[in-house]
Amino acid sequence: MVAEKKPVLLFTTYKFRSGTNLSVRRGIRWASRLDTGDTIMVQPREGGEQQKALVTGLKVKRFRDIREQELSVEHDPQCHTWNGLFSTMKKLFDDFDETEIVTMIFFTVEGD
Repeated sequence: MVAEKKPVLLFTTYKFRSGTNLSVRRGIRWASRLDTGDTIMVQPREGGEQQKALVTGLKVKRFRDIREQELSVEHDPQCHTWNGLFSTMKKLFDDFDETEIVTMIFFTVEGD
């Protein structure tokens, strides 16, 4: 029997908090692939060792509707504010706009 391959989330900033983390992803691709309770793998974008993580929540909304308090658990310290996250998204995607739909993935990294 072949083990099912787990989805892999790639991270430019590979830092995680103890407990709940948040990653905001452009579009709905991840929302359609994941459910709360799923196990995923997290990995640095440049490659390296993967870690297991458990999806603890999912939200889909317009970027402009993200509330500051939701960002308190964002994995990247530069993204704990709406402006900080928007700036990061603009660096990753030149054409990113605040009216876009995003998926908010809440997760805990195994071992925390």
